[in-house]
Amino acid sequence: MKTTRHSNPPRAAREKKEHVKQHVEQTLRACESVATRIKTAGEELAASWTALCQEISTGASSTELLRKRAWCNVLELRLKEQSYALEQARHGVDALWDEMMLNTRARELFNRYLKRDRTDTLAATDSLPLLARTASVIAAAHRRTAPLKK
Repeated sequence: MKTTRHSNPPRAAREKKEHVKQHVEQTLRACESVATRIKTAGEELAASWTALCQEISTGASSTELLRKRAWCNVLELRLKEQSYALEQARHGVDALWDEMMLNTRARELFNRYLKRDRTDTLAATDSLPLLARTASVIAAAHRRTAPLKK
């Protein structure tokens, strides 16, 4: 008995694929956004330090120097916060990359298995649940160890 495959994947698979694509785009956009904010904060801090140096060289009042130095401290704090946010965004991208690689390896393993056992359909049908359980155990183990990476 020959089974036919539909050229269009089922609706659930298409929706999952679209959801994953949106998640990837959102994660990458977040990382790029934070990187842009870090660049802006760094430029603002450099300009503030330059202004402070000019104030020192021109002999400004101590009150004005303290005010400029306090502003530099605020900008440094903002830059540190943005650096932390970038680190978190990069961890998100790394986790996404690991998940995508795991899915790719599982798909390749499954395709090699099907190609190897194409001639022996009975054996493939019998061991398919074992292959699915193995893939799910590998995925679960990967999810447990992924947060430990830093």
